[in-house]
Amino acid sequence: MNRWKRLAPVTAVVASAAMVLAGCGGSGDDEAADNSKLTVWMMGEGSEAQTAFLDGVEAEFKKKHPDTDVVVQYIPWLEAPKKFQAALAGGEGPDVTELGNTETQGWAAQEALADVTAKFAAWPEGKDILPDLVRNAQLDGKQYGVPWYAGVRALYYRTDWFAEAGVKPPTNWDELVAAAKAVQAKKPGTYGIALPGNSELPFYSFLWGAGGEIATQQGDTWKSGYTSPQAQQAVKFWTDLVTVHKVAPPAAAGWNEIDARTQFATGKAAMAFAGSWQAGAIKKDNPEIEKVWGTFPIPGPDGKPAPAFAGGSDIALWQDSKKQDLAWDYLTVLLSKQKDKEFASSLGFFPVYSDLVGGGEYANDKIMAAFATSLQNTRLTPLTPKWVEVSRTKTVTQAMNSSVIKGQKTVEQATADAAAEMESILNAK
Repeated sequence: MNRWKRLAPVTAVVASAAMVLAGCGGSGDDEAADNSKLTVWMMGEGSEAQTAFLDGVEAEFKKKHPDTDVVVQYIPWLEAPKKFQAALAGGEGPDVTELGNTETQGWAAQEALADVTAKFAAWPEGKDILPDLVRNAQLDGKQYGVPWYAGVRALYYRTDWFAEAGVKPPTNWDELVAAAKAVQAKKPGTYGIALPGNSELPFYSFLWGAGGEIATQQGDTWKSGYTSPQAQQAVKFWTDLVTVHKVAPPAAAGWNEIDARTQFATGKAAMAFAGSWQAGAIKKDNPEIEKVWGTFPIPGPDGKPAPAFAGGSDIALWQDSKKQDLAWDYLTVLLSKQKDKEFASSLGFFPVYSDLVGGGEYANDKIMAAFATSLQNTRLTPLTPKWVEVSRTKTVTQAMNSSVIKGQKTVEQATADAAAEMESILNAK
């Protein structure tokens, strides 16, 4: 596999020159490497809580490696692809990196990440990590990342507004619409649902709940599921919330999850799709909301909770790092059961170990209980390195739904166009 041929066209020229000048490093060079510094890339802005947590990880790591300083660099999520590509093209990469769990396969295909199959197999705690999350970090049967934390989406709602409207948390699609309309009627100037119309992940719960699929692999060929009656049913329901039921405004066509979350927090909507980790941001926007909020799983059409996308982050070793063994030692401290639970709980995520999420400690938490329920029934996006282009570069699903909400296409036209584009990307040679 040639990583340089897989880079974006703009980067490929730079990469070719860099390959001649710098060559490629590899693993197994720890003895010759300067182990005085370990570079770790973390995604996001780096909150005080996260920095304090990582300081604790470093302190634990230094019990075994007292002469190694851990240098953490925070990389904003939207800048990460360019940062990774620059490192592949001959720039200075990390030793350890965080990355979104939908991106691990894509970067593994570009040979950015080290194969940790043997190390992972020999790590005792690894056997308890949720199998779907482990599989999501594999490419061609090899392990290129280790799950760090997991998250799913549910619906936040205003308990006081629901009580005033005489409705309860909905358990199916019809009840969701009815509740949104009832609350909206009682609270003039607001709307029932802050719909993230330009976000794909909450939508997938409706797709899977209806019995649809994103795409399936048939031999060496990927076939999109978007033209199926089930998928079209999901797209129609999702977009009808704006166009027919009018429980979300037309502006929702361009909203992402942060936009929707903010609408809910500032008292403009009765419900919002969001992750458990977004509770802190909601409280920051409205410190009083803790008194009047609750959550419930995204409902399916049949009265059962819909499947949820299993999101989260992986931790990987950089392929060109000369400190593979040192980096793995850091990873196992960071991802130990104790540290994993500590970090996940502090940010509203879930640990990735089956024995830690299978207990009942979340059952009585008015926020986390719904997310814990959803975590018992999760699905993954297509397991292919080309999924990043479908999801993040081309935003195929987001564009499909937005085009229907804006009245630019019918459901049938939008799903057909999205399916064709998806298949073109996934089946490109």
